[in-house]
Amino acid sequence: TTVSAGKLSLSGESNIEKSGNVRLNRDAALDISATTNGAMVNNLTGDEGSHVVLGDRLLTVNSLADSVFSGEISGNGSLIKKGQGDMTLDGINSYQGITRIDQGNLRINSDQSLGGGNKNNSDLIMNGGGLKIFGSFASDRDVYFNADGEISVDKDMSSSWNKIHTGDYKFTKSGEGELIVRNGGDASEISLMNGALTLINLNMNSEKQDALLNVNNGVLNIIGGDVSAKNDLIHITGDSTINLENVSIKSSGNGMRLSDNVQSTLSLRNQYTDMPILVEGKNSILNINAGDNTTLASNMHKSDESTINLNLMNNSSNWVISQRTDVDNVRNSGNIIFSPLNKSEFNNLNIKGDYNGGNGTITLNTVLNKGGDKDQQLSDKVLIKGNVTGETVLKVVPQGNGDNTASAPGNIFSSRDGISLVQVGGDAADNAFKLDREYISTGTKSPYQYRLFTYRGGQVDQQSNFLGDKPVNVDFRLQTAYLDSSGNVVPGVDPDYNNSNNENG
Repeated sequence: TTVSAGKLSLSGESNIEKSGNVRLNRDAALDISATTNGAMVNNLTGDEGSHVVLGDRLLTVNSLADSVFSGEISGNGSLIKKGQGDMTLDGINSYQGITRIDQGNLRINSDQSLGGGNKNNSDLIMNGGGLKIFGSFASDRDVYFNADGEISVDKDMSSSWNKIHTGDYKFTKSGEGELIVRNGGDASEISLMNGALTLINLNMNSEKQDALLNVNNGVLNIIGGDVSAKNDLIHITGDSTINLENVSIKSSGNGMRLSDNVQSTLSLRNQYTDMPILVEGKNSILNINAGDNTTLASNMHKSDESTINLNLMNNSSNWVISQRTDVDNVRNSGNIIFSPLNKSEFNNLNIKGDYNGGNGTITLNTVLNKGGDKDQQLSDKVLIKGNVTGETVLKVVPQGNGDNTASAPGNIFSSRDGISLVQVGGDAADNAFKLDREYISTGTKSPYQYRLFTYRGGQVDQQSNFLGDKPVNVDFRLQTAYLDSSGNVVPGVDPDYNNSNNENG
């Protein structure tokens, strides 16, 4: 059916759904305002300047093939898209009701493609079909999902919406462009296939066996909101970037899980997270950037064939370690903090590659005792198989009562004495690690002054090797020593020690 000019008006129960298609030429109109229950048309097409008048009725378009409508749809009624073909709305529409997509795809390039109604009565309802966006615009509409649905945004395009409400259904974002949800809503399963997805103040809660957020490729930005999952929170299966800021996170499974052959970056800002991180895939790389006002307290696990690189970006970036942790490369311009356990439990930070100390700090828990044998060196340790650059301040939280670590005859320094804090398999300068004070003591009246000494190369006692299969090249150790009357550093304890004159460093 082609309307070349004038108006085709339908009334009562009359319908034209038996027509294979309806085409409106420029200045032609289809008026369904007098129908009883609205009308269904197949393959609606229209030139710019054509019109569909809804009144307060419902127009159902059954897209048997791809079609383009460039005219205007007006009235207080609503639009339903059915059929497997794509329907493109690239005109400026003014209808006031909802838009519902049951089948196929609805293609739009502006918010006005969906009419001119306010956000209280003109929402978009995903009812089994998909939305394809090929323009940049901001919409005040909410998007509701009555079934699994997909929204695609073309490359170089950006589209923002008020809220989304997915219920128990899956929302998939595809296309190389950007989709933004500005004011929250709720979701139970989201899949990012490509492009960028920004979720602001969205409440996400999943009781499903699948991950709450599945990221195949692209950039996922989550700002604010509450996120909780019964199982995995974020499952990453392709190269991607995850940015988290001020998000409340709770996960009973893995907070983040990477599959095979994936390179991903996790960036944190104004964020606390203790979600477990698992990099289980072969040849996968996770780069973690901890930025402003961030505390990363996640337990991390990785396969031998995967890589975790960590960057503490500034002095408000904190990494809290509560168990043995294996990573590959670390840049520390912030603070690494071993959480206190008890006098018999300590943790190792194992760095397979290189460590760069960007004037950061490391806080370790250490029992100040005689040390010496490996099983008597009761301390958190940093074990680096690669090279060390830059400088780092060590903050030792002391336990114990202290003891004289000097054991070598002739009162000389020995590389097996004391307590190893940092061991390096590659190269490190003597000042790569230093204490935050002149010496560590157990109290103001203690005679035991633990100072930090560096041993390298042939000086290192390999019986104190905590690196495993790699020899220790540089060993930073706490040993008792004092300054004699000439200002020389002497191992052991000052024989003329005077309690009233000694001060804790």
